[in-house]
Amino acid sequence: MGRTMWQKFITMPFKVCLVVSAYFALTANNAYAEQVVPQTTEQKITLRFAVPHFPPYIYLNENKKLAGQGIVRVTQVLNNLEVNYEFELVANYGVALREMRSGNVDGFFLATQNRFRDRIAQISDAVLINNWSWFYKTSNVIDVKHSGFREQAKIGTILNTNTQVWLQDNNYPIATLSNDVDTLVEMLLADRLDAVFLSESVFVHALSKRSQNLDNIASIIEASRNFSVYFSNNFLVEHRWFLDAFNSELAKLKAQEKEAL
Repeated sequence: MGRTMWQKFITMPFKVCLVVSAYFALTANNAYAEQVVPQTTEQKITLRFAVPHFPPYIYLNENKKLAGQGIVRVTQVLNNLEVNYEFELVANYGVALREMRSGNVDGFFLATQNRFRDRIAQISDAVLINNWSWFYKTSNVIDVKHSGFREQAKIGTILNTNTQVWLQDNNYPIATLSNDVDTLVEMLLADRLDAVFLSESVFVHALSKRSQNLDNIASIIEASRNFSVYFSNNFLVEHRWFLDAFNSELAKLKAQEKEAL
């Protein structure tokens, strides 16, 4: 009898340990599966993006459909991830940030990094490279590095963009903040601005629509910045796997493009 009681004393806790261990192992595996295996075909997530009007990266084409380098590149990655997505065209980056802060969208693109955006979102790897450049008329003798230029020049840029933030952080006076790139081009050509500080591709695209001789405009690249996608912190809390998955697919796309050259 004593031996039987001793066997029960040993066996019962051992069985309990096995059950508890199995439970925690199953729980850990499930947690890992939730993090690494994102979804089944029947349970695709849907991402909502704000996309600022910023041709040639993002704009409405003649068929009133979203087009541009940014749209093409990001949709390629999202399609490879087999997720659903919706794009909301907005006037500028300030609206995009407000929409994300309010929880109306899960992210926005294309964007360069700044401290205000980093408070509520995380940025992806570079989708494209954005050159911030000075543009001025060749008939004007301008040295953008000279202290006199910083003190006296009439400078224009786009409202609620990182070029605006950069100018302010570096103590450049801004004469004009516009929602419209075409307005800045017109003001520069009419000598109402001494210089425009803007994304190179955006300014050249707007200038080319006017059939303007590019030889009349000089440019200097100030800095090159990654042009990326911001995903809200709220979205990434629910889908912790997503940013790594997005960056991984983006890297594959870049590798494929490089091999095709």
